[in-house]
Amino acid sequence: MVRLTFYYKPGCWFCDMAEEMLNGLMGKYELEVNKIDITSDDELYELYRFDIPVFEFKDGSTLHGRIKKKDLLKKLEENKG
Repeated sequence: MVRLTFYYKPGCWFCDMAEEMLNGLMGKYELEVNKIDITSDDELYELYRFDIPVFEFKDGSTLHGRIKKKDLLKKLEENKG
């Protein structure tokens, strides 16, 4: 199982693409995604507003912005188990 936090903002086109990419990998990986809307918290909004979407993994690493599938696959492999 891979656990990750997905920081997003409603109406964000890059966020929608990142979520579609994650959904497409659900069959290959057992994913537990904690999805957080950054507009619900002022601190998160200030922290991530220029970086979304952001995937944060259990090892503390992140992917953000224009996330490439090959980079996501690498992080998922590194965070399995």
